[in-house]
Amino acid sequence: MHRVQTSQPRLELREFVRAFALREMALSEASHKQSNVTCLEHTIAFDFGTRPSIVFGKGETKIIPRVHYVGAHTSPAGFSIFTGNVLGFGIFLKPLAPWQLFRIPLLALVNQDFDGTDVLGKSVHEVWLQLAESKSFSEQVRIAETYLLPFARNAQLRTDIMRAAHHVFHCKDAIRIEKLAGQAGLSVRQFERRFIEGIGLTPKLFARAARFQMALDASSLFASRSGLEIAHEFGYFDQAHMIRDFHALGGSSPSQIQKHIGDMRLWTLPPSAGPHYW
Repeated sequence: MHRVQTSQPRLELREFVRAFALREMALSEASHKQSNVTCLEHTIAFDFGTRPSIVFGKGETKIIPRVHYVGAHTSPAGFSIFTGNVLGFGIFLKPLAPWQLFRIPLLALVNQDFDGTDVLGKSVHEVWLQLAESKSFSEQVRIAETYLLPFARNAQLRTDIMRAAHHVFHCKDAIRIEKLAGQAGLSVRQFERRFIEGIGLTPKLFARAARFQMALDASSLFASRSGLEIAHEFGYFDQAHMIRDFHALGGSSPSQIQKHIGDMRLWTLPPSAGPHYW
């Protein structure tokens, strides 16, 4: 059994939080493998059952901590393995939220994962305890929102570079870095340097990862659409160009990634009128 419940955040948190989710799996003697692909969102995962493992590209295996902070990743990051009775709650943060909410430089989080207490302090362990004792998913969402709301009320405003990144993240068309630099009143070299300092990635890689995510989400949400249609919508030269990007950023072809990412892109699941089962 694999069940996922999802919820959108309340209005005050929607600038920062993409979704909340509760994952439940009863795997007995079997295991469940889920690929980890390029992802600009950050995740705070709270695990209460059997803790999953991450297997990295070189074969290194790591048992994740009870509170697991995962930063943005810009390449296929191995895969996760779930065994036993899995019960976990996740907060999926938008790409700029860690700096806006917690004042954490994004450059320090890219392609990294941490014990959540090392990043967010001991108070996040108290959140884990409250979540573990809760009786329902709706109560867990309330606990998470109560934790995040004070940060949201005191959130940092986006910098000029972050506003540019936000535009890139939501733009379906190919982005010209020269145009963005000109709009910011900077040379291309100055813009690239400030973008790396503020976002943690080059503007070109950030745009490429954002386009990959949007194309991946579209292929999940609109399964009847052809790969060629999706490639054209998101500014790829052709379908072959999109497939090459999927291999580079997702580790496989579009169809294979869809099979193996499981609930990683949970916001592409149907609206949460009820639990989702696999």
